Amino acid sequence: MPDALIAPARVSIDQGSYLARRIDGNVERLKVVDTDRLLAGFRTKPGEHPWIGEHVGKWIHAATLAWQYGGDPDLRAKLDAVAADLIATQEADGYLGTYVPGMRFGLYEGADWDVWTHKYCLIGLLAYHEATGDQDAIEAARRVGDLLIATFGDGPDQRAIVAAGTHMGMAATSVLEPTVGLFRLTGDPRYLDFARYIVASWDGDGGPRVLSTLLHSGRVSEVGNGKAYEMLSNIVGLADLARVTGESEPLIAAQRAWRDVVDHHLYVTGSASFGEHFHHQDELPDATSVNVGETCVTVTWLQLTQRLLAMTGEAQYAEEFERTVMNHLSAAQLPDGSGWCYYTPLDGAREFGSGVSCCISSGPRGMALAPWWLLAADAAGETLVVSWYTDARASVTLGGEPIDVRLSTGVPLEGGARLAFTMDRPATFAVRLRVPAWASNFWPDGSAGSVVDGWLEIPAREYRPGDEVAVAFDVVARIVEGSGWNSGRRSVAWGPLVLGYRPDPCEPAVFDTLDSEQVHGTVVDGEPLVYASVHNRFLDGGTPRSVPFSPFAVLGADSLRSRVWLEAQDLDAETSVFHGADADPGGEFADYDEFSFASSPRDDGPHAFTLRSEQPVQFTRVRFSHGRSLVHGGWFDTSISMPVVEVKVADSAPWEPIATLADYPVTSAEHDGGLVAGQRFEVDVPVTTAVGLRVRGTGSYGEYPPGRFVTCAELQAFG
Repeated sequence: MPDALIAPARVSIDQGSYLARRIDGNVERLKVVDTDRLLAGFRTKPGEHPWIGEHVGKWIHAATLAWQYGGDPDLRAKLDAVAADLIATQEADGYLGTYVPGMRFGLYEGADWDVWTHKYCLIGLLAYHEATGDQDAIEAARRVGDLLIATFGDGPDQRAIVAAGTHMGMAATSVLEPTVGLFRLTGDPRYLDFARYIVASWDGDGGPRVLSTLLHSGRVSEVGNGKAYEMLSNIVGLADLARVTGESEPLIAAQRAWRDVVDHHLYVTGSASFGEHFHHQDELPDATSVNVGETCVTVTWLQLTQRLLAMTGEAQYAEEFERTVMNHLSAAQLPDGSGWCYYTPLDGAREFGSGVSCCISSGPRGMALAPWWLLAADAAGETLVVSWYTDARASVTLGGEPIDVRLSTGVPLEGGARLAFTMDRPATFAVRLRVPAWASNFWPDGSAGSVVDGWLEIPAREYRPGDEVAVAFDVVARIVEGSGWNSGRRSVAWGPLVLGYRPDPCEPAVFDTLDSEQVHGTVVDGEPLVYASVHNRFLDGGTPRSVPFSPFAVLGADSLRSRVWLEAQDLDAETSVFHGADADPGGEFADYDEFSFASSPRDDGPHAFTLRSEQPVQFTRVRFSHGRSLVHGGWFDTSISMPVVEVKVADSAPWEPIATLADYPVTSAEHDGGLVAGQRFEVDVPVTTAVGLRVRGTGSYGEYPPGRFVTCAELQAFG
């Protein structure tokens, strides 16, 4: 299916639906952003920090998409003014950045975000021009493109573009995306030539080898330095290059990267990366301490998925687009649109902000993009395509006739969908509806059709005013079994929604069984809420009890801790004498879940994990379970000292050593000695009565010195 999805200005998601509040809130926030602050660095150079220039381009891009969607006149007025103000700062040679002369385009340390800034100015101006026809915007964009062509290349007076940006040049070379956009909108072959130069530069000295690596191994962790945001930005550019040239290699590389992320780096909620990098395959820690799912990555992942959906028409891309929008992107935004997260953990509390940061500027672009791909028509105007499901309306031309399409569905809490057509004259067209992986018993109601590659294909026929197409399907609770990093864990989903729960800090967050037949959904205060009957033998003598689950996006909006994964607990597990004790740092190492873990602060240490009981407890055995070895550390460095077990016999007493973890492997700051996740170390101690227990030692830093830290999955003591 070619890239021919309908214009977003003609799509409207119904009020009261799951996404409507978030999309509308996004528009309202864009209207009140202090754009003078975003423009200040252009008006008076230099700006307040090296990449301050990216924000106004991101705002123009997001505001353009949002205005196209809803047509808000106040947003349009502000958009026109901001675009004009930005263009007015452009210098005679085309420069549109925030650095002073002589310190531009990576000529000194700290200026390596200059091309990156121009990239976002281009993205914003090109989107604005396409939406409004503004000629000043396209002329300003051309002047930027001409300056870049003059500055970078293989000529004697030119510089290598990979040397003008951080992360092995990936920040600078991500200007590939709008460079291709310039060629697409102007037809000027110089821009296509410059795009090809950018691609070739990846294989030069110190380059990130984006295309060649993806064609060779298909592993994103082997591209450049693994920096996810900048890398995905380059891969979006590759997809766009394939779109305008029809060349196979850029598309193959983009598809291989996408598949590698889905298979090995994608969280169940639809985002990727931790610590802002792609690390080893299947390495998916989910706690706050490891900086999960940078919102810039979430949005760029969404953009890549959208490009591949538009270019190929494959249902797998629609599936993942829906997963990301309904879960991780929505979770990163406060429901009213007023704040965004920089990182969004699957286990932990979220921190929302409304100031100026890369992620707070990126998030609105993703939410403004969300409704674009709900309903579509193919290039020939012969097929209506439904990519995902929510109550919405759209206007589209099918069979040569303008048609208003009404999509009604119970998703996300109930199944079934109905398409109603309003038109002046009959029209002949086909209908293609995605068959979601989360739906069961999917079948057309009274229409002949067949399922092909994830789509229900209903052959072309004549439709008259008032005709409808209906499909039936069930939305039920699903148990999602973890694999790889999460083998032995499970999560709960309801239709397209990944669910989370709120662990009680005084009770272990362990569920031995979950009965999917006892799950039911309802709506509370306009948000879907799901309840499940779970069995937790540590509570109420093992009697099953109702524990509330909510969509991941809904649950964390109050900035309290929530979790996604459930532990498949061993029914014969022992109960620690410190059951319910205070745990520092965090409760993840006192919850009987050896998949969740706590991390000590990343500093010089020493690093310790501490349990404190209100009453003295007696024990003769201590168990420490390793958390996770990450690329930036997470284990004790035994080359400096062995981890020691210490106790506090009374609140006023000092900490006293009683044992060491003698079986802990030989490690260093860089190497973990072969530790595996959840590996247990037990030590017998004399009969001890204490109110406090801790394990203390020196942390490690792996591949990223100098900050050290340690992780702990469980610290327990037994009588």
